[in-house]
Amino acid sequence: MATGDDGPDQPRPGWSGPARPPVETEPTAPRLNGRTPDLDNNPAGSPEPEEPIWVRHRPPFYYQPRVVLALLVILLFVGAVALSQHRSQWPPTAQCDHPAIAASTSHLSAGYPLYWAITGPNQRYAVTYGASAVTMSGGRLTITATESMAGGKALVLRQPTMLTGCKSVAHFDNPLPVGEYHLRLYQVTGDSAKLVGSTRVDSDG
Repeated sequence: MATGDDGPDQPRPGWSGPARPPVETEPTAPRLNGRTPDLDNNPAGSPEPEEPIWVRHRPPFYYQPRVVLALLVILLFVGAVALSQHRSQWPPTAQCDHPAIAASTSHLSAGYPLYWAITGPNQRYAVTYGASAVTMSGGRLTITATESMAGGKALVLRQPTMLTGCKSVAHFDNPLPVGEYHLRLYQVTGDSAKLVGSTRVDSDG
């Protein structure tokens, strides 16, 4: 009597047929990264299968929503700071040490008001807009030449007048067409006008 397990080539008791051939099994493929590689499509020595399309086509980091949002926040913050600084400079504070002229904006459309201010020691000053040369006659300032695009519309905004409190603020409606122009500040002594300050203010027409 046989004892123990019958081998794969031994017939079972009472079996009169031929012995069953042994069954060959393939070795189990190792698991990589939690999945079994497809050895048929990726034979030994071939690179790992490609990542899913949503991984392979991931946008650059600067296109990711969180990065774009962060950049927008930074731009808004910088713009707000720049705007607050610009507003804090107008109107300028009184400065009694040297003459200067400033405008509330660097450009504006025709017909809109332009605010300007002069600061400096308490002396006599005159102001023009769109003029490039002036002369004094009889205590009054006269324009003798204008900037190229001003034509005959250049203005004397302030005749020679004594400044008090080291500051003066005024405004006028812009009459000039499209072009680059300047507010000019003259210090007047007797019949002599000396240019002591200017600032550019363009007209958008």
